[in-house]
Amino acid sequence: MTNPQEQLFNPGDYFTYVLDQEIRNAGMRGGYCGFALQLVETPDLSSLQQRLDLLVTRFPQASAKIEVRGKRFAWVATGNPIPLELHQCQPGADEADESQRLLLDIFNRPESRPLTVHWIAGAEGGTLLLIWLHPLLDARGCKILLDFLSSDKPERFKDSPSLIEAKLAQWSFWKKLQLFFKAKRHNTTANSLDSCLPTQVEQGPQRLQLKVQRFDADQSQRIAKLAQQTTGLTGRTLYYLGCFMRAMEIVGPPAAKDGYCIPYAFNLRRQNAPTPVFGNHIGCLFARATREQVRDRTGLFAHLLNEHKQVVRDELDLAYLPLMWLGQWLAPEKYAKVLRKQHSGGELSSLWFSDIGELSWSKKGFLGVQVTDLSLMCWMTLPPGLALLASQLDGKLVLSYSYLSPAIDEAWLDAVIARMNVELLDSP
Repeated sequence: MTNPQEQLFNPGDYFTYVLDQEIRNAGMRGGYCGFALQLVETPDLSSLQQRLDLLVTRFPQASAKIEVRGKRFAWVATGNPIPLELHQCQPGADEADESQRLLLDIFNRPESRPLTVHWIAGAEGGTLLLIWLHPLLDARGCKILLDFLSSDKPERFKDSPSLIEAKLAQWSFWKKLQLFFKAKRHNTTANSLDSCLPTQVEQGPQRLQLKVQRFDADQSQRIAKLAQQTTGLTGRTLYYLGCFMRAMEIVGPPAAKDGYCIPYAFNLRRQNAPTPVFGNHIGCLFARATREQVRDRTGLFAHLLNEHKQVVRDELDLAYLPLMWLGQWLAPEKYAKVLRKQHSGGELSSLWFSDIGELSWSKKGFLGVQVTDLSLMCWMTLPPGLALLASQLDGKLVLSYSYLSPAIDEAWLDAVIARMNVELLDSP
């Protein structure tokens, strides 16, 4: 970072900022995400506030504002502190229900800051909630930020440049051009399948709601084993995606079209990077299948796996980076059309999806306090109005369904989740 007080968006920042603008244009609060940890005891809240103060000092972007710089956008540091906001569950209420009510009230409120941190106190423990603007962080970056907040050695956390820009700098002009045309052809193919949607509603005031499906250790091991048998060692994400396609198809999509297209993230982040790494380092992949393919479970997973192998073989994941670089020069409304719309004019994505992977605080907990549960949230565009966020806590699978209400019919979603559980746990 040449100027710690100002930093131009990298291509990943702008990619997610454009989607943030689309969410705001639909009358919702913006591209915010949430990460909630359930703790068995109250952590040292004064130490947590001190660490938030250190975060702003060491990484000014944490409380920055977004400003226009010509045709680009930039994070401009404000120096504003990030106060730890305290909330209390009402005595006598069911604590789990009351905690989720407060959590959703906080998540649905209007917000202008890029990062807020909350403690929702229960009778003994409580819930630590981080809410961040997606252009600032991605979910893996949030986990690294939590590590910073609870670290014994915060000085080892250093800033680092954009990995998208570093990757692009490694390639010659001709390599970038070759990848650009590969991505353009692949994107044209992705746009050719009219996606089934979980709602017929495309406008109107919405409130974000959350349903969390938790699996015990035995169930999680069974799902992991079935995923390995079905889609291989690296295909667990494909297993979740295929199971959801089948669940939605069996229950019946409200907007039934040609098939399913679900974008999912290719993450460039360095593994175990000891830095908050503000900014999104992502590329785009697609899981696509026709309705006919979805009805054949064995054939569906073979198709998704072959599609994924082609992506890796042809470098189609990396190929999207030159497209993202060019996209940052487009106006938000024009770039949004490229990202969201098919050639037919319909919505590209059947739902939003992210697989955060394995998380664990089992050794030291968070600030020395045991983490017993987690849930994830994100705002999304309407349509599709539905996001499935997958994670594992100490080997136990957690699926968080964020959805817009009243756009998404709750009874329909309950039926889809029930069918999703069957698909995950049942072998063909």
